[in-house]
Amino acid sequence: MYPWIVTIPTIRTVAAGTTVCGSQTLVVHADRHWQARDLALSAAATDQAARRRRGALLDTAGVDVARWRGDGFSQLVC
Repeated sequence: MYPWIVTIPTIRTVAAGTTVCGSQTLVVHADRHWQARDLALSAAATDQAARRRRGALLDTAGVDVARWRGDGFSQLVC
């Protein structure tokens, strides 16, 4: 299993309909990039993760998965 960095875009609406964009980043261990994506989406769906991002909604269409190489650089996979 390899460490993967998965970044999921988030969208939150605040006062007066203002939209705030952000992201939630998770590090997961998996053999394949699609497994890392699935694991991260499962972790991001928990109540604790939703509280951490202050209730922001996940934009699952914009998920980035990168293999963590340990040298400060990552290679974007999908």
